[in-house]
This record gives sequence, structure tokens and C-alpha cells, in this order.
Amino acid sequence: MKQNEGNNIENKKFKKKIKDKNTINTNHKYLQYTNLLLVLSIFYFLYSKPNLKEKHKIEYLLTTLLTITIIFSQLFWNNPIKHSKIHKIDAIIAKIVIFSFILYTIIYKFKISYLLVLIAIAISFYFSNYFSNQEWCSNQHLFCHGCLHIFCFIATFYAFTPINPFLL
Repeated sequence: MKQNEGNNIENKKFKKKIKDKNTINTNHKYLQYTNLLLVLSIFYFLYSKPNLKEKHKIEYLLTTLLTITIIFSQLFWNNPIKHSKIHKIDAIIAKIVIFSFILYTIIYKFKISYLLVLIAIAISFYFSNYFSNQEWCSNQHLFCHGCLHIFCFIATFYAFTPINPFLL
């Protein structure tokens, strides 16, 4: 009798571990949704400036890079295997795009409030990396990475906002 109780307890623990593991494995899907926020940035770029002459040529390049980032991020977060080929490609593309947006925004569209967004991006990136090194796809890792997506989404609006002619 006691042996059966011990086996039942072990089975419940095992099932709980499987359930917890499945929960963690499906939580990464939220990052596909936060990544899709960037599609709104592309629509904002395309439809916010009806006069095409107002759009800076670099912004078209940024929009193309953003589209590539969305595609690779969706592919990666569909099945997020750490250090996989798609993970490495996604990471490289994301870093290039983030750097490009930051550089463009600082040079052409800088506002003091942009610094707050940059700080939020840096903090989110730091903690996403910290928690992913502790446990890949842990809830803390996914939360911080989701925040990173949201702050990058906000930052894109600084790049795509029309230039104020009074500042030139």
C-alpha cells in the first residue's frame, strides 16, 4: 500500500513536470505576437505620410529590414531552439536592424524622450539575456524579451515620425 502511494506521488510529480514543461514551451508563442506589433510600424510608415516625397529613402530600407526581421523572428519563435541556425540568423538580423534604427533616429530624428526608450531597450535586452542564460524560455526570459519587442516597437515610431521642418 505504501509503495503504491509512493508511486502515485512520483507519477503526480512527473506529470506536473511535464505539464510545467509544456506550459513553458508554449509561452514562447507570446513572442510571436509581440513581434507582430512591428507590422503596425510598417503600416504607420506606409500610410502616415501620404506625400511620398516626405519619406526619407533610408526609411524604405529600414522598412525592408523590419520586414525581414519579422519573418525571421516568427520562424525562430515558432520553435525556439537555443543556438540553432535560425536562432543565430535571427539574432544577427535583429542586432543589425536595431543598430540601424538607433543610428538613423539619433542622426535624423533625435528627441530627448528617445533616450528613455533606448534605456528601456537596453534594460530589457540585458535581463532577457541574463534570464535566458539561467534557463532558456523561462517565464522571466520570455517576459523580458517580450518587453524588448514592445520597446523596439515604440522606438520605430521615432524613426518613422515626420521630420519637423522648424527643427531643420
